[in-house]
Amino acid sequence: MAWTVYLARCADGSLYTGIARDAARRISAHNAGRGAAYTRSRLPVALVHAEPAADRPAALRREWAIKRLSRPEKEKLIMSPTRTAAEHQRARRFPGFRPTALRFMAQLKRHNTRPWFEANRATYEAAVREPLRLLVEEVDVRLASLAPEIVGDPKRSVFRIHRDIRFSKDKSPYKTHAACWFYHMDAGRGVGQDVSGGAGFYFHMEPGQCLIGAGIWMPPRASLSRIREALVEDRKGFERIVEEGGFRRRYGSLDDEAMLTRPPRGFTDDHPAARWLRYQSFTAGRSLTERAITSPRLVDTLAQDYARLAPLVRWLNRALGFRAIDRRV
Repeated sequence: MAWTVYLARCADGSLYTGIARDAARRISAHNAGRGAAYTRSRLPVALVHAEPAADRPAALRREWAIKRLSRPEKEKLIMSPTRTAAEHQRARRFPGFRPTALRFMAQLKRHNTRPWFEANRATYEAAVREPLRLLVEEVDVRLASLAPEIVGDPKRSVFRIHRDIRFSKDKSPYKTHAACWFYHMDAGRGVGQDVSGGAGFYFHMEPGQCLIGAGIWMPPRASLSRIREALVEDRKGFERIVEEGGFRRRYGSLDDEAMLTRPPRGFTDDHPAARWLRYQSFTAGRSLTERAITSPRLVDTLAQDYARLAPLVRWLNRALGFRAIDRRV
């Protein structure tokens, strides 16, 4: 049976978007109190829109696209569903980055000024920002199967092109790379010492420096302490992940950025976990060629690597108190 993407109108007038094998049966489940938590306090619900999808990934992509619509746009879809589901999927599918994207980033590095950027903003939007948002959508669909607790949001996952220059000697207004971050749904999208985020997956696109990564970068002191406590308690479990043959062949060792020269206070040089306790970031990854970046199969590449890196991400998140789940509700 094919999948269906549906919209249901709740008793309070709000609209709920979901996917199902049988939309009518799913609506009955909602009204029996066995549906989503959102609808249980807004019963009864009524089916107001349904459209077919070829398979579950296609249904999830379309569900995400509908959820991003404004209320007036959803009402218009309900009243005038003139576009077929296949047309919607073709319109939202990640097309791959064109060489123009990398050329734009290279030119921005040479002309990092507001006048130049504004004169070329249309190229940035069409060649970099919008494909990156579509990439996030499609990778999020893959994550729903391989690590459901890690999510991608086109509005929150894509890093801003603007630099924070308040405390920097370099006053160049724009970053010369594009990047996105897939984060734990309970931790939020925060990265770095000033926020209490979790471990996740990273994608970075820059001429001559494209890469894929995973883990947690420079966590705040409280988070770092919890990871170190977990390393003391489960050193062997951590080592089974990062010293596994396939992991080492593909990603080498953990990145050694900002490592301590000695174990932190309270630990001796001969502590069994001393090697790992010296790390202040726990990240791993590999470089990507520009050919891989401009391939329409980039989503497959990211999904395959993120599946291999998921055990590291999940171990770190477990140490921080963030759960792993089997499926998204």
